[in-house]
Amino acid sequence: TARAMPAADQDLASIQAELQSVKRALRDGSAHLGLQGEALQKYFLNLNEKENLLLSRQLRSLGINDQNHFEPLLPAASTSAAAGYRGALSAAANGYCLPARAAPAGEAKAFSRENLEEVLVHMTEYEAVPGECAKALKALSSLAYANAKTVGENEKALPCLLRVLALHHTEGMVQLTAMRALCNMAYDQALSLTRLAQPEVFGRLLSAMGGNAEPKDIAIKASEALARIIAAEVKPDSDGGGPPPEHPVQLPPGSLGPLCGLFLAACRGDTGSREVVPKLLMQLSANEVLEPKQAAEGFVRAEQECRTPAEGAGWLALAKVLSPADNQWQELPASLVEAGAIRAAAGILTRFIQDGAVQLTGIEAMSSLVGNRWAGLRAFADVGGIERVEEAMRNHLNDATIQTKAVRALGSGVQWPQEIQEKARYSHRRAVELTKTAMSQHAMEVELQIAALEALAKYLEKTKCVTEIREGGGEGLVKMMMTSHQSNAKIQQNGKAVLNGIGADPSWQPKSPATHVA
Repeated sequence: TARAMPAADQDLASIQAELQSVKRALRDGSAHLGLQGEALQKYFLNLNEKENLLLSRQLRSLGINDQNHFEPLLPAASTSAAAGYRGALSAAANGYCLPARAAPAGEAKAFSRENLEEVLVHMTEYEAVPGECAKALKALSSLAYANAKTVGENEKALPCLLRVLALHHTEGMVQLTAMRALCNMAYDQALSLTRLAQPEVFGRLLSAMGGNAEPKDIAIKASEALARIIAAEVKPDSDGGGPPPEHPVQLPPGSLGPLCGLFLAACRGDTGSREVVPKLLMQLSANEVLEPKQAAEGFVRAEQECRTPAEGAGWLALAKVLSPADNQWQELPASLVEAGAIRAAAGILTRFIQDGAVQLTGIEAMSSLVGNRWAGLRAFADVGGIERVEEAMRNHLNDATIQTKAVRALGSGVQWPQEIQEKARYSHRRAVELTKTAMSQHAMEVELQIAALEALAKYLEKTKCVTEIREGGGEGLVKMMMTSHQSNAKIQQNGKAVLNGIGADPSWQPKSPATHVA
């Protein structure tokens, strides 16, 4: 109604403001409403979903129903690329965030900028002073420009650099000089393949590339360093990096290589770290360094290294970022499907079945990977994707967002070709039962009731499943939802369609709240 819109706008503005506060708390490691760490990450995910639901309500209230807009085959993907689970990079990087040691008293000591040991000693002694760190890093960058191998192979250089980066993550000159030093080290391909291809380095470079810090050269240098590190693996003879090593480089034990390591670091990172990955991949593609098949295979390999729910949710969130229908690198989504990304997503869902954030992000990720591609839908069917959705519903009955997404996903299955349904072991009977369970479990969740009634109407239209819907008091359940949500036109419209489809009394109308006569 006209009077309801301002209140809806106010609710949306309030949620968006709180989202910014939560993002800051996650970035800084501080508390919000008494929540920190994993609990705050889950709160952020739920808050993001509320924002999406409010936005969708506004779109419906504005009558936006453009038939030319694409509707995916598995319509459950979040409209926000930012939705997803914040990973564990900050926890890993916090090893470098122990309190800075106090600087020596008096004026800062002089040091020789041409002597690597003196540069590192100065950086260590004055790690609490941003200006002195920037001076030492500038000298380190010059030394790395002159001889990347000598600097990069020094056992102290990289740990010192990473530590001051973490200690002074808001200091622009510290960040810039550190990015320049890393970029110069990355000129040496052997270093790129070994010492620089580690999660802590990738994490810092992705954070710098995705940040809005001044000066802007911070992001440019971080991007250049990342490109050099990746190119050392996938195209050693590309422009921009140093000459290929004279002899084959032996990767350290347990190393995944730069490309897979990049994806794993993004999985462990925050939303900003994941969102810059497509931009980096596009740059590598434009420079003819990276093929979509290489990128897809590296991403799928990274899934096997996701050992925790947070890492699994991060991988799934990155899959969403890499596979939207409007991806500028148009070949990548299809390459992801061909490389087995849908199977990998299903594997994460199975591995972390009890984790709600994984299940929600997984449903969205598989939806995005399927998109409007029949190859994607066949891959989804081959790996038992619909069974993963059903398992998520059974194991997370109390999570209204998971139930809503899953109800929509199940509802899309009834429209698939018979061959796909059989391959996917799709059962409209199970879908109807799970949908009714979700309705009864979350009676006051408007978005869920809309999705559920739309799905039941589809089932009736396609399969004439009158008995299945009526079983267990289905007619009464639909009437109860219509009575509880009399002001919602969608619920009334779809509810009426379901009642008509199962042969209910056509004259029935939901009763208004009872009134008492004195």
